[in-house]
Amino acid sequence: MISIHPNLIRAYREAKYVVEITDPITLLVGKCNSNLSILLKERKLSTAAFITAFNPNSNILSDHENIEAHKQLLKDAKDLNLETIDGYGQDITEQWPRETSALILGITESQAETLADKYSQNAFIWIGSIDALPVLRLRHPIALPSDEEIKMWLLDLPSIFVNNAKTLSRLDQAWIMSVTKFEQFHWLDSGAWDLNQTWPLSKPDGSAMGIGTELDRVFKLIAAGQSKIVHD
Repeated sequence: MISIHPNLIRAYREAKYVVEITDPITLLVGKCNSNLSILLKERKLSTAAFITAFNPNSNILSDHENIEAHKQLLKDAKDLNLETIDGYGQDITEQWPRETSALILGITESQAETLADKYSQNAFIWIGSIDALPVLRLRHPIALPSDEEIKMWLLDLPSIFVNNAKTLSRLDQAWIMSVTKFEQFHWLDSGAWDLNQTWPLSKPDGSAMGIGTELDRVFKLIAAGQSKIVHD
């Protein structure tokens, strides 16, 4: 079974996803984008997905193979009568080559999942409401880190977080490892949460948590539950 290492998930979460229009829109996972929201409202739509056909399962292909796959992705969207806007995904430090992508407007989540799977993508970016909150949608379970990886992670944490980190299940440790250091500290110290703040907008597994206060987020989570891919 294919699984995705926490470090790779963190790279997806930290990347920027740029929509190439006259005034480019840069999407960041977990942060609402007002410019995309305006674009959706202008087109009377409420959903979109940012998908690439490049480098299936993060395996580097030739330029020719990637370009041909992208052309087919655009054709697939056209066959669904969906509008696309060119874009690209890239790590925030721009150390890695861009991956040509498409923002597909008005797509359903199931259609986005089908396209991501057709092109063997580990994940795609889902925008499921007019608020334009980009959410990372994984297509495979997270990989459980090795004992050595857990050991190195614990050594790298500030001492005040280590005991809390040790009490977590291996799966929960993997999810915490999959986010930025700033987010890791947040999730490992829930007693310090400010219930009047809107942070965070998503859990480490990438699921959206709403845009209210932290207390409102907790109530919504309890009431509605959450869906995520779990490790088999």
